[in-house]
Amino acid sequence: MAFREWVVEILKEAGRPLHYREVGLKLKEKGHWREVQDPVKIARIRLSALARWHRSPVVALGKGVYALKEEADTSPAP
Repeated sequence: MAFREWVVEILKEAGRPLHYREVGLKLKEKGHWREVQDPVKIARIRLSALARWHRSPVVALGKGVYALKEEADTSPAP
């Protein structure tokens, strides 16, 4: 499984947008990043790049928070 699929799985399990810190720590917890020394830093970099990709299932909501595109598109207006 690739980073993109891991992130989608984590966001679906959470059922809400997550900060990159939470995503990085969950990836480490699940054993996907056993060898990664600083999962928070790597998650910040990788999520930022993933959210900029035009076909990405993940979008940046601001201030380091990421959500699934389908959830962000259906969120009610304030």
